[in-house]
Amino acid sequence: MKRIVLAWVLALSAGPVFAAGQAPLVQHINPSTLGTPHGYTHVITVDGGRTVYIAGQVPLDQHGQLVGAGDFAVQVRQTFDNLKAALAAGGANFSDIVEMTTYVTDMSQIDIYRKIRNEYMTGPMPTASLVEVKGLFRQDVMLEVSAVAVVPAPMHVPVKPAERTPKG
Repeated sequence: MKRIVLAWVLALSAGPVFAAGQAPLVQHINPSTLGTPHGYTHVITVDGGRTVYIAGQVPLDQHGQLVGAGDFAVQVRQTFDNLKAALAAGGANFSDIVEMTTYVTDMSQIDIYRKIRNEYMTGPMPTASLVEVKGLFRQDVMLEVSAVAVVPAPMHVPVKPAERTPKG
């Protein structure tokens, strides 16, 4: 009987934040000692949850064909549509993103990027980095976006064998 009571006390003391299916505690922090951010959050802390890492998404369709050759706005929209699909595959959505990195080949297009990004993302913004690069993996690709999201941790999420990929 003592063991049952002890197990029950330990289970209750583990706290609700780490319970399966419980929403993670995500805090967006903008310290007054740092400048006011525009379109991102300076610091995010997360307690609990399951982390979803999204590889760099680019403006290629499901067949690997470029969408929007020479048109930055079309490429941004396709990239965010791809990011949306990738997040969904991990059980997440845009509001779950806690960190995002964007690479662009032309920083002068940043207002277009922000306008379209804001159609997909509202509310507290993730931590973010925006970097201008000389080029990406293909000369006609104008941006790449990667992200990290945190979602409630289920007891167990089986992955279908066809969805697994080999390491490497």
